[in-house]
Amino acid sequence: MNDSDGRRFESAGKALGELQTAFNDWGSILTTHSLQAAYAVIAANWAVHGATKKILDNCWSKWSLTIVLVFLGINLLATRCMVRLHYKQHLYAGENPNRWQREYEQSKGKRYWPYTKCIEYLGVALRELKAWGPVIGAFLFVLSLFFGSYGS
Repeated sequence: MNDSDGRRFESAGKALGELQTAFNDWGSILTTHSLQAAYAVIAANWAVHGATKKILDNCWSKWSLTIVLVFLGINLLATRCMVRLHYKQHLYAGENPNRWQREYEQSKGKRYWPYTKCIEYLGVALRELKAWGPVIGAFLFVLSLFFGSYGS
């Protein structure tokens, strides 16, 4: 705590720095836990339903696995896109350091710099995907426990 005026932070910049650190930490946790949850849903389906035929005879289990596998595929492709977009931005910065410095100086008040809008929007979409993909798969798995082959 900043003792001089009772505020927690010495400046708005330090508060923003803590927010950025927390955002990065929670984003990393979301990434790790979403993948672990997706694998857990796959394992739970196999552990509970056992054979392929039982899974295929249970529409909820099929949808659970489908959602989780689609999640894993889209997550992998979107992560690849994110790597490519960051790499392109890195190359852009290195091509002309003077231009990069000018852009930095002109960036005050610009929300996205040094990222692109595409990087920002894809990041938002990935965070939502990582939150909801495994949750939906797990919900469908729970339905498979109670409703068996209902709806197949």
